[in-house]
Order: sequence, then structure tokens, then C-alpha cells
Amino acid sequence: MSKPLSERLSQFTPDGSSIDRDALLFAAGRASARPNRGWIVVVGALAACQVLTLAVLLPRTISPTERQDSLAIRNDLEEVAPAAPPDASELGALTRQFLAGKDSDVASPGAVANLVPSDPPLTSLSASTLAEMR
Repeated sequence: MSKPLSERLSQFTPDGSSIDRDALLFAAGRASARPNRGWIVVVGALAACQVLTLAVLLPRTISPTERQDSLAIRNDLEEVAPAAPPDASELGALTRQFLAGKDSDVASPGAVANLVPSDPPLTSLSASTLAEMR
């Protein structure tokens, strides 16, 4: 009689000399990855925009005559005395004039006195409160 099939199959031994498992998995991984070069195009476009922005926004060189003109204007502006801060007595007079409101050029405080509406404020009601009200 012949040997059962399971015994005959158990006699086979694998021959590992022809297949390199690591090389096979590495090749399969490289083949499965699609090259996505879209990000390279996006990065290149952003870099080109940055270069264009710098070229537009960088200050141009100033000729010596323009530099002298700008220095003359700056010197003229520096010669004008800065405005002195208002005196405390003037601030008090302005405050009294504002509060008086009749003869002043400033708007009267009565025009802004009633800032609160006369209607009752809105309230939030829950579902249980609405059920109780019915």
C-alpha cells in the first residue's frame, strides 16, 4: 500500500537557495509606491512667488540727488517744533465746557444719555420651562 498523502507531503522540504525573502519584499514595496511629484511642482511655484515678491518689494537704489532731496525734506521737518502737550488748566476748562453743553461746539452729553433700550431683555428658555408655561 502507498503511504497516505499527508506523510508524502511532510517529506518535502523547502529549498531556500533560490528565493531571497527580504529582496522580494523590498522590490514589492518599491513597485507599490507611486511617484508623487505634485508636491515638487507646488514647492517650485511657492519658491518662484517668493523670489518675485522679493524682487518687487526690495527698495530700489537711490541716486545721490534723490538722497540729498530726501535729506533736505527731513531737515525741514525736524526744524518744525513738536506740539506741546496741553496744559492741565486747559483740559479742565474744556471738560467744564463739555459738561455745560449749551455754548460749546462739542456734542452735548444728553444726546448719548439713554443707551439702554426700553424693551425687556431677551431670555433663554429651556424645553422644561416652555412645558411649564403651557
